[in-house]
Amino acid sequence: MKKIIVLVVFFLGLSAPSAAAHSELVSSTPSALANIQQLPEQIELEFNEELLNLGSGNSVSIISPSGEDVGMGETSTEGAKIIRLLNTTSETGTFEVKYRVVSADGHVLNGNYTFNLSEAVATTVEKNNSADAESGSNLLVNSVIGIIGLGVLLLIEMVRRSWKRRITSAD
Repeated sequence: MKKIIVLVVFFLGLSAPSAAAHSELVSSTPSALANIQQLPEQIELEFNEELLNLGSGNSVSIISPSGEDVGMGETSTEGAKIIRLLNTTSETGTFEVKYRVVSADGHVLNGNYTFNLSEAVATTVEKNNSADAESGSNLLVNSVIGIIGLGVLLLIEMVRRSWKRRITSAD
């Protein structure tokens, strides 16, 4: 019985999720793929957890269609939000927002998205977030399935041994 418990504990340790929850962008102003007619005064990004306030360690760049960063001043971090003011520009087209933040657990997240500034509606393409790790929900589901599988194996082994004992004691 001790061997079975040791095996179960060993396999549970292997299937436990490791740092499944990392920061992720939950909202932005302007939002990804937005079509807007006027550039806002600032870019605001909100994440699902607090950010470390590292001064220049957290950054947001707003790249115009001509490749110029139209961000103005320093990036400010307040809780789970990061904000950067914008310079005015007469350019229209696809703007790219690039960000780098450090969450409270020390995890660094780099990502980007686009929005479109125009007088007419135009289609934009969202760029992939460079933090394409396996999502925490998939890892959690896989871990739960593994734990349930191990539990079923343990139950089968216990029933088999109990049955074997009954047969040998009945003789």
